[in-house]
Amino acid sequence: MKFIFGLIILLMATNVFADDLKSLKQTRDLSDKIVNQFVHADFKQGLALAKPHWPLPEIEIDGLANQIANQWPLVDRRFVKPTGKEFLREERIGESFVRYSYLHKFDNHSIYWRITFYKPSDIWIVNGIQFLDNLEPLFERVK
Repeated sequence: MKFIFGLIILLMATNVFADDLKSLKQTRDLSDKIVNQFVHADFKQGLALAKPHWPLPEIEIDGLANQIANQWPLVDRRFVKPTGKEFLREERIGESFVRYSYLHKFDNHSIYWRITFYKPSDIWIVNGIQFLDNLEPLFERVK
């Protein structure tokens, strides 16, 4: 049986932030920092890093952190001890969307995190954060 742990919040809105993300490098740096917190099971801190760049009510982001934390004991039981992370890829849709994917490695399996950003005008905003354990979509065919 396949278990899929997924939390997606997709939002297309424009907001002005004090510390705008103006470059792809800044989005990648932020994603790396968020995933580093997630690897240490600090979901509240990871999502706190996203808050200034996510035009979503703070209470919803806090609720997302609580949902992940509530599901995490199942991940711990099934996959055992975390062993690290691995950056997988960057994907784009035109000049308006970028998504970063990371493996979150454990003794018995891995999950992956996807962090998506949207650029409605001149700044990047967080558009969604998701984690899944079905790795099938990540496999690439070997020629």
